[in-house]
Formats: sequence, structure tokens, C-alpha cells
Amino acid sequence: MFMKPSQRRPRRATEFSGGWSPTMRRLRTQMAVITTASTALLWVDNLSEHYRGGFQRKLMYVPVVANPVVAAAGAVTAVTGGRRGARLFGLLSGAQTLIATVGFIEHQRGILNRPGHHQPRQLLFNAWYGPPSAAPLQYLGLGLMGLMATVPPSAAAPVLARIPIHRLMRAFSALNIPPLWGEIGYLHARGAFQNPAQWLPVLTLPVAGAMSALAAISEADTAHKAATAASGWTALLGVLGTGFHLYGLHRRYGGYRRGSFLFNWLNGPPAPAPLQMVGLGLAGLAAERAVSRG
Repeated sequence: MFMKPSQRRPRRATEFSGGWSPTMRRLRTQMAVITTASTALLWVDNLSEHYRGGFQRKLMYVPVVANPVVAAAGAVTAVTGGRRGARLFGLLSGAQTLIATVGFIEHQRGILNRPGHHQPRQLLFNAWYGPPSAAPLQYLGLGLMGLMATVPPSAAAPVLARIPIHRLMRAFSALNIPPLWGEIGYLHARGAFQNPAQWLPVLTLPVAGAMSALAAISEADTAHKAATAASGWTALLGVLGTGFHLYGLHRRYGGYRRGSFLFNWLNGPPAPAPLQMVGLGLAGLAAERAVSRG
């Protein structure tokens, strides 16, 4: 026997969904989706890098083991609209920021512990070929996005009363672009810019970051347009970069053949890396779309 619509039991409110407007609930779900997908893709890249490094330290296993759990909790949160898994996803996102901070410190220690670090030229060489110094900061950004997607209204209200969510997301994009840009510039310079297209993110990402930073301090319509353009360009750069990286793997000896694929994957251009720009750009676009809907 079917119940009338008026008799149906309302969905249980949660800290994720309760107290938020429909627009904010939609934005938070989109952020959970983006955080989950980006964490999973970055995990693939992280696994490749740590495997190539031979897991010389046991700490290298921590993000490899932890981040699939974070992604799984984020997937449950996104699929259920926050009715399940949101609290766990928030806690794990907080843990992810801690793991990223420790990873950043360990990467710097890895560079400083290489032979000859007291000599400036050797230190530069060690930084060039040692663990990528800015890479863990990408996990830090994803952890913060996961926290933003799950924070309860009671905790977010004092901040949102002063700074609207779209301006917070603009500041978030501006803060996350520098480590991403540094990682891209480092890897492309180490590859000697063999393809002129490698200059495109190096030269234009700082412009997108500056536009997001300026838009974060303004409520003008031009700020909204600038932030939308910066986020759209960041996402487009990620799509183009992924295509170039996949093509670069194809051009290596053996390409995608079964006997050569693993070697090319570990030593060629990191295919999942540009997708972090896609996630960051889509997060910014989602926030701008939310504010345009009012």
C-alpha cells in the first residue's frame, strides 16, 4: 500500500545537509564529488611516484593506503547527498591535511639528506632530482576541500557571515594554484620543455591564480566573470594536459603495449597529474554557478 506524498516520512536531516539552502547543498555535493575524484586520481600518480622510489621509507606507504579510504568515504557522501558518510569523510579529510603536511616536511628532509647538501650547486641538483618538494601540498588542498564540503552549518555560519562561499572558493583556488604551478614548472623544466605546449600552464596558471585572488576581495560582477574565466581556463588546461600526457606515453617506445606500458607509465609523463587542474577548475566553476543562481 502506497503512502500519499504528504504522509511520506521526510528524509533525515544530517550535519551535511541540514540547515543549508538547496543551492549550498548542491554545491557541497559537487565539492564532495570533485574531492573524491581528484583524490583517487592523485593517488594513482602518488602510487606511481612512490613505487618508482622503491618505497625506501615506510612513511611512503601512508598516503598510498590512506587516500583510497578517503576517496571511498567521499564517494559515499557524494552518492547519498551527505546522508551517510559525511562525518567520516570530514574526519578523514582532516587526517589527509595532516598526512600532506607531514609529507611536505618529509620531502624537504629527503632533499636535504641527499649527499652533498651543504654545497649550493649540489643542493640544487638534489632538489631537481630528489622528491618533488611541492607535490604533497596538492593533497593538502584536497583535504581542505573535503573539510569545506562537510563542515556543519553551525561551524560555517560565523565565517560565511563575513565571507560568502564563492569568495572563499576564489581564495581557495588562488592558494592552491601556486603549489600546482610549482610542481608543473619543476617537471616541465626537468623535461627540458621538449614540447612548446609545456609552456602554456607555466605561463598562464599564475595569471589565473592572480585573477582568482583579486576576485576573492570583490563582490563586483567583473570579479564573478574573472573568477569564472580563471576557473574555466584552469579546467581546460587540465584537459589539454591530460591529452598531451597520454599522447606522450603513446610516443614512447612500445607505447601502450602490454610489455612496455608499466615502464612507460612509471618513466613517462604522469598521465593523472593534469587532472588536478580539472578538479580545481570545476570546483571554482561550481561555486560561481552557485552564486549566479543566488
